[in-house]
Amino acid sequence: MTSLKASERGLAIVNQARLRKGWTKTRTSLWWQSAHTSQATLRRFWQGAAVQSETFIAICEAVGISDWGSITDSAESTDFERSPQSALQDWGEAPDIAGFYGRAQELGELEQWIERDRCKLIAILGMGGIGKTALTVTLTDRIQHQFEFVIWRSLRSSPSVPSLLNQLTHSLSQGKQTANPENLQHSISQLMLLLRQNRCLVILDEMEGIFRSSSGQFRPYVGQYREGYEGYGELLRRIESDRHQSCIILTSREKPEEIAAFEGKTLPVRSFQLKGLQTEDAKELFKATGFSGAEEGLTELILLYGGSPLALKVITTLIQEVFRGSIIQFLSQNTLVVGDRLRLLLKQQCDRLSNLEKELVYWLAIERHPISLSRLQANMVSPPTQSVLLEALASLERRCMLEHATQTDEQESATDESLFTLSLLVMKCVTDEFVEQAIDELYTAIETQDIKHLKLLKHYSLIPPQSSEGEDNASTHMLKRFKNSLQSTFKREELKHQLQMIFQLLEGQIPATAGYTNANLAQLLSVLETNFNTWNKQISIKQN
Repeated sequence: MTSLKASERGLAIVNQARLRKGWTKTRTSLWWQSAHTSQATLRRFWQGAAVQSETFIAICEAVGISDWGSITDSAESTDFERSPQSALQDWGEAPDIAGFYGRAQELGELEQWIERDRCKLIAILGMGGIGKTALTVTLTDRIQHQFEFVIWRSLRSSPSVPSLLNQLTHSLSQGKQTANPENLQHSISQLMLLLRQNRCLVILDEMEGIFRSSSGQFRPYVGQYREGYEGYGELLRRIESDRHQSCIILTSREKPEEIAAFEGKTLPVRSFQLKGLQTEDAKELFKATGFSGAEEGLTELILLYGGSPLALKVITTLIQEVFRGSIIQFLSQNTLVVGDRLRLLLKQQCDRLSNLEKELVYWLAIERHPISLSRLQANMVSPPTQSVLLEALASLERRCMLEHATQTDEQESATDESLFTLSLLVMKCVTDEFVEQAIDELYTAIETQDIKHLKLLKHYSLIPPQSSEGEDNASTHMLKRFKNSLQSTFKREELKHQLQMIFQLLEGQIPATAGYTNANLAQLLSVLETNFNTWNKQISIKQN
């Protein structure tokens, strides 16, 4: 197979052709998609590097140049042999990354894992919208020359294991082999042979698409496969255990079981949890959208959104459209806007939680400040055993939803006990869900005059149970959100009346049966500025 490169004059001709179509040199995804190639190969074409002849011709024809021979530098045409300098590439559904900012440290560490440490299997993990795919595209662009084959596959649409194995085998054998869908072990062995014979880079993007949801279950199933997709686990086990010279990178919002079992800091299987952008890198994102990068409140805004690239892109547009670019005006609203796309990503992740995981994130959202395991357990009406609780916390960690903090001088504990919390974005998603569901339950209880519907108000306190007088406004955040939502439906006097009716229904119930219900209703009446002393004498408010 021959390779071709463009002459200086040929590049000028191609440049005129792409200008007529209104295309950019390397940022127009339609160009490389029409040529059935990748953005990285298009860049190499513009750099005057040799590319496969079929790809060279397709790049020319995509901009309307049929006489591709006039573009070539004939003196430089060579017989094409696979080498690290001319990888055979199949970028599949890899997205076009129009703007990428920072991540120098992350890219450097990942490149070291691949180049120096020769890692076989790497998982890039993180919350939705944090930039896992963008980082992986950029990383692949930078290191693709080290590999003989580069293949990108998205698992968003949940391809079956035989289908994926067949695609990979077909590409790596250059169409000479196909996988046997009836024999999984043979198909995996066939692929492993190709990974051993050639240095290949294979990216499996959005792996969470094949994982089982824990929704409705008491205990979590994080990183476990849906029925019919268990073969992916066997594939990862073989990639870890078999001898080969390739690297497989996967991206996911959840850590696969096999990664958790085999990973280590000095082992060939590793995971990388991606966090938000550094402040200075995030400022570059703002500059690209018309800000100077020196606006008052910009650093505070970046910290508020945890450096999430998707969240910051959403908020830059809103600030420009609604507040005419004034970050301070937006911050003065004391609210967190996430946008539909990010809200959907966060909701998808929350919807996958087990019942116990959801109970933990609800309590973390109520507390808002980092809290210890002992305080978390003390808050729960029916706490599980320590081992089950730790298992659930570990699952939240593997879902990239948990954040850690350290004790401060102001906190009551003098021990080195670990503290847990949620990011502000996750906290907002969880709070919204909690308030919406709790209010629905209250409406149903009012309509039916039956308190059995008050599940959330029974099991959770609207203020941190162990908070003391004088703590900051964060301790009453959930209570105020709940009250404001109720007042959007009921007039104040009507709301007071309805809450007092619920109190009457609670009369005679023992505290263990009522849980936090009495305390929550009393707190609601309190913030509604009603005199409920008469009622308060008749109830037992649970205090932990």
